[in-house]
This record gives sequence, structure tokens and C-alpha cells, in this order.
Amino acid sequence: MRRLAAPVLLFFSVFARADVVTDMRAAVSQLHAARPIHVSIDVQNSRKNEGRFANQQFTGTASLDVVEDDAGLHITFPRAILDRADRESREHTADPRKQTPTRAAVNDTEATEIADAVNFAGPFLRLIDSAKKISETRGVREGHPVRIIVLKLTPKLPPEATSIFSVKFTEDQMTVWLGDDNIPVAAERMQRGTAGFMFIKGSMTNRSSWTFARVGDRLVVLRDDSAYAGSGFGQKGEGRNVQVVTVR
Repeated sequence: MRRLAAPVLLFFSVFARADVVTDMRAAVSQLHAARPIHVSIDVQNSRKNEGRFANQQFTGTASLDVVEDDAGLHITFPRAILDRADRESREHTADPRKQTPTRAAVNDTEATEIADAVNFAGPFLRLIDSAKKISETRGVREGHPVRIIVLKLTPKLPPEATSIFSVKFTEDQMTVWLGDDNIPVAAERMQRGTAGFMFIKGSMTNRSSWTFARVGDRLVVLRDDSAYAGSGFGQKGEGRNVQVVTVR
């Protein structure tokens, strides 16, 4: 019996280490973001809508300075950005055909999303909460060895999404590039699905990609590139949001 004990223990030890998703969750959960951080962020938002109800196209940019410390999250927009947004608003009031891309970019900059960018451990853990591993391979990213983990996601949808709007995802898959320390260095999520109300239906595609860096006890999103496209109800729309973070 004692002769069997060592091989059995070894088997279970190897099996436990082989659960890369569990190891990844454990490593990311250790990043508590207790230390202050100072970053600058550049954002670029693009929108294009065409169809029966609206036709619109614009690209807006903005920049901001962010500090998170014990007192909370501090976001500062440069005076030049605020002046440009104000000028666009005055021009739009005089001529409604003129766009307000800078104002739109500033409005799309939500405080909670900025907080996530400088402390993405929690959002990442929520993303992979329901993840099931599809595959795992070895590779190289930016000259460093990585493990490439492909995950199937099955997030819970709010009741109204399924009962009223009939939202269904035919694909929800996430690829994670994982460092030797089990901390992700990059990730990409692809969603495809449909939505409808009564006899009206539409299709949608969402893609999100993130480049990460471990900064002290934080998982920071150095680049967030998200795009969407959809059609239905006599309308087509697409958009892209790019956010670049520079650590100070």
C-alpha cells in the first residue's frame, strides 16, 4: 500500500498543476492594487451608422491624466481638450450638421472603465468566472515564451436580454496569452450572436483585445482595442474604441 501512495500523490499533484485556469485565477487574485499609480491615457473612438433612421460617421480623440491612490480615482482632462469639446458644441448649436467627436470621446470616457484599466484583476477574474478550457499550446509573444489558452465563456445574461430581446450568442470565445508566472500578458474575446424583438431580428459581432502589464501589485491594461458591428431594424452600425495607457 505504501508503494502505491507515492505514485498516486504524484498523479494528483501533476493533475492539479495541469489546471491552468485555476492557476491563472489564483495568480491574478493576488494582485490587490494597494499601491498608488499614475498614468496618462489616450482614447480614440470611431462611430459609423447608416440606414433608415440615422446616418452618422465620426472619429474623436481625447487624452487624460489619471492617479489612483488611497483617496480614490483622480481624472484630469487637459484644458485644451475641454476647450475643443466646448467649441464643437457651439459649432453644433449653430449648425446641427456638424459633429462633436471630441465631446463624444470625453463622454464615452467612463470613470469605472478608467478604474478598471489601472486595476484589471477583478474584471479579468469576472470574465473567466465561467470559462472552460478548449485548448492549450505553447508559443512566443514579443520575444517571450507564453502559453496560449483558448477558453469558452458562458456569461449569465440579464433576464430581459433573453425574455424580451431574445439575445443569443452563437460564439463567445476568449484567447489568453499567459506568462510563466500565470499572469496574462494579453487576451482577446470574440462574440457573435443575434438579438430580436417580436418579428424583428438583427446580428452582432463584438471583439475586444487587451495588452496587459504587471505594474507592482496591479494588472494594468496598456492597450484596450474594442470593436463592434451590428445590423438589423433597417440599420447598420459599427464602432471602435482604442485606449492606450502610459504608466508614469
